[in-house]
Amino acid sequence: MYKIIIMCGGYYDTFEKHKSLSVINGEPLVERTIRLLKENGIKDIYISSNEKGFEKYTNVLHHKNTFKVINDKVEGYWVDAYYPTTEPVIYLHGDVYYTDEGIKKILNLNPTQNTFIGNAIALNKEHMNWGEPFGWIIPEPNKFFTAIEETKRLQDEGKLERGYAISWELYRVHYGLDPNKMFIIDGTYLVLDNTYDIDKPYQIEELNNIVRS
Repeated sequence: MYKIIIMCGGYYDTFEKHKSLSVINGEPLVERTIRLLKENGIKDIYISSNEKGFEKYTNVLHHKNTFKVINDKVEGYWVDAYYPTTEPVIYLHGDVYYTDEGIKKILNLNPTQNTFIGNAIALNKEHMNWGEPFGWIIPEPNKFFTAIEETKRLQDEGKLERGYAISWELYRVHYGLDPNKMFIIDGTYLVLDNTYDIDKPYQIEELNNIVRS
């Protein structure tokens, strides 16, 4: 059985409070994710964060997460959001609205290799760069964290076109692909429908409108 770690790290100065605490249809995102996991029989749930205030929801794993976005300037490593572990783990993004069907799909997959979770747009070659990442299922943690260190090295050496690494760069490094070109390998990507993440404050109201419609 996998442990679940919900990623609620990083700092974004455009948000009044952490993105994971955005209220959608009357419920904070992170609280919704925990509720859905518990309704599906999961008890081994943790929040990974370097901020206070998440203890009210579940066990918190405090660790150093250096990533910040201040005045659109990026500092630190986004990939530090993945709390280090040697156990099989599922990482879910705290700023994502998951459906019950999506959570079930994640929990029922049981892959033999590390598998990225995202939306179907990333599979469309015309719109790959619009693909949204929603998490990872990690049966091979050693391989995963080796890829994280390699991704950080590429960032330090200025070899990433974005200038810093987020989920997509990590995915491509993990599978030995060009870190700057969008490509998905069959069997390494789990598609979720009707799942949304929040990148900008205005998307909170947009998502509320979608959910309520």
